[in-house]
Order: sequence, then C-alpha cells, then structure tokens
Amino acid sequence: MDADVESLHSAQWVNAGTPEVFYRRSRLEQPNRNSFNDFLIDDSDEEEEGKDEAFGALESYVFPVEEVDLAVLLSDFRKEFVSDGLVSNICIRRKKLLESAIKAISRVTFCWNNSPYIEFVGEDGDDMGGPQREFFRLLMIEVQTSMGIFEGKAGQVFLTYDQAALDGHKYFQAGRLIAWSVAHGGPCIKALDPSLYQLMCGQEPQLEQFDCSVLPDPDVQSRAKRILQCKTAEDLSALQQDLGDWISECGVPGIFSATIGEIPKIYSYVVKHYIFLRTAKMVNQFTEGMNAFGKLWDLVRNNWIAFLPCFTNMRTPLTKSSFKAIFKYEYSPRGTNHREKEEDTIYSWELVLNLIEDKLTELTFEDLLIFITGADEVPTLGFPNKPSIDFYTQEAGVRRLPYASTCAMTLFLPRGITEEQELHNILNQSVKDSWGFLKV
Repeated sequence: MDADVESLHSAQWVNAGTPEVFYRRSRLEQPNRNSFNDFLIDDSDEEEEGKDEAFGALESYVFPVEEVDLAVLLSDFRKEFVSDGLVSNICIRRKKLLESAIKAISRVTFCWNNSPYIEFVGEDGDDMGGPQREFFRLLMIEVQTSMGIFEGKAGQVFLTYDQAALDGHKYFQAGRLIAWSVAHGGPCIKALDPSLYQLMCGQEPQLEQFDCSVLPDPDVQSRAKRILQCKTAEDLSALQQDLGDWISECGVPGIFSATIGEIPKIYSYVVKHYIFLRTAKMVNQFTEGMNAFGKLWDLVRNNWIAFLPCFTNMRTPLTKSSFKAIFKYEYSPRGTNHREKEEDTIYSWELVLNLIEDKLTELTFEDLLIFITGADEVPTLGFPNKPSIDFYTQEAGVRRLPYASTCAMTLFLPRGITEEQELHNILNQSVKDSWGFLKV
C-alpha cells in the first residue's frame, strides 16, 4: 500500500470497501446515510482471509486518493436537474414492469426531471414514497436480468455483444432507465465487473491479474487460461500454433514474435478486447443513454471512484446491529399496560433478529427492509425520515398479521407477543405473502 494511504487518519478517512480506495468523511454526518458511511460494517478480519472475488482485478491496482463524497455529488445533481414539487404519473403493470417502464419513458410528454408518482395497476394507495422505492428496486433487477444486454455471474456482469439489441437501442434504453432511477434516489445496477467499469470510465486497470473464470463464454475462458499457463518456450510455440490466429484477431498481431516475458501483457490485451473493445458500440450506446438524463454518465466518469458502489457489487449484507440502527421505536408512555406488552413484543423481536443473524431462518434483514420501506438497502441520500416500529392490539378472536406502510416506512407489530417462534411465524407469513403495495 502507498505510504500516503497508510498515513491517513482513521478519524478523517473511511475505507470505501475496495483495496486502497478512500474517501473523506463528510464534515456533517447526516442520519440515515447509506451503508457506505453510517452503516459501515467492520469486516477487516474477513477481508484478510479472502476478498470478494468480484474485486480480484482491483487487488494490485493503487487508486489515487481523491476527496469525493457520493452523497454530495448526487445531492447536487438532484438540486440541478430534479424539479421540486412537479410529478409525473407513471402507470405500471406489475407483471410487465420493464415493458411498462420503457413505455413510460418513451412517451413524448415524459419529463425525467419530474418526480415519478407510481401507480401499480389494481393496487390501491397513494405513492408517498413506498411504491416509488419498490418500483426502482424491481426495475433495476429487470434491467439486469430481462433486457438481454448483460451476461455473466450475478453481481459481476459484462455487456453482451448483441447487434440486434444494439439496433433495437436496448443498451440506450437501459442507460436511460438506470439514470432515471439514480436521479430520483433509486438504486443503480451494482453489478458491473470492476475492470469493465474502470475501462468504461477511461481508466486502465491492470488486467494482467484479471480472473478469467468470470468470463461468460466457457470457450474464451479456456483460451484465456491457456495464455496464462504459458510458461516455457514449448508452451509458447504450442500457443502460437493453436491460438495464434485467434489472439491476433483480438488485436495482438505480435503474438507470433512474442517472448515468454510478454505473455502477461498479451493476456491483458486479450481480456481488454473481449470485455471492452469488442463491445465498444454497446458501451457507447449505454453511456449515451445515461447521458440523456442530465449528462449523468459524464458525472460518473469524472468521479468514478465515488460511484464504484453504485455500479459494482460492493454491498455488505446487513447485520443485526446495522439493521437495528435504521429504526426508531414508537413506545407508549412508561407505566402503561400497553408499554409492558410492547416490551414483551420487542424482546421477542430481538430474538427473531438473532435467528436471522444466526441464519436459522429463511428470513433476511433485507427481506424485512423491503417489507417495511420498499428498498433493500438504505439509499445513498438516506430515507426521507427515520423508519419506525409501532404496535397494535390484537382484537379478541382475530389473528391479525404484522403489517407495514412502505410510505410511512413503519412496521406494525402486535402487542403482547411473548414467544419468539410465534412472532417469527406470523412475521414470516406477512413478509412471504406480501407481493405488492398495501397487500398485507
């Protein structure tokens, strides 16, 4: 690690979750900031044992230390481009969510600057924030999995080489949809391969250490591995004979006069060709789509380190402590019967959270957060207010399940639950049976 990085004081700098990438703390810590800051989880011991494979390409790359703050960048972007108080009604068919979204942004009257007011067909309720959060979360999943423009392992994808999709402007549409989500406080895709993301931002990652096992094409994987395994003159001669023409087609005509010492550089050229240069037109159309909304890609490119957690898989799963820090409790006054029963319920709630942390249930903290807020993580700019846990009294002879308001971001639990398994069962049923706004 660079000596300048080693000298950074921990009170002023926070590790951004990748090797040797730091950003300066904000002078004013705001409530409900993203997990990058307020909900930062210390997993330094785990990092020593083995880093996330998605960042193998980054391990030996020393990033410049830059004073950047993602929240400030996004906040300034929103102030400049998002209209205050103006809304656009967006009608969404849940079973055709991606198609509905594309049709919405393709209308001649569509204005991306206006805040989208989401109406899910057949679902009552006003969009006070919850439906919008849920919509953008689901939309980013659909963009990754249903448009046919990404391929590869989940959380580490590459752009496909698909000329039909290019002619159909699918890469452009994906860029617009992603920019739309980010501009209005929604998530980004958080799935690009880190090396591809750097190349898209005009950087030159050290591809000599690229993990070829993440390449989507098994044949290309095998050929790249063959190059890496070239260690002797005999290996080189066989490589030139078997794969020389293919390597030349990847933009390395010098393969036939290469030496063993040049193999790492040849490997990096082949990787760069396959993941980036080969799909240059697709990349260009995708970034043009993002730039269609406020030149957002230009902002990303100029602040690529700050936007790493938006475009690559840097997420750390929620823990019990980070999940609890998101919420406040709406207790009744002390000394009342209601308060006594609420504390019984919260004790059971704590035990249910233990079950989740110990992985003794299918429920996850992300499931609960989606159920309560519509989002699966704290947004970069935070929630508009602090989510809460409130209570209700069960009516005699009536079994009412826990319920949530994603607009108010409030979870309602029944008072007087003294058994953790009972609370777990009814909570699990509520979460698993809910599939849309106001459906529980």
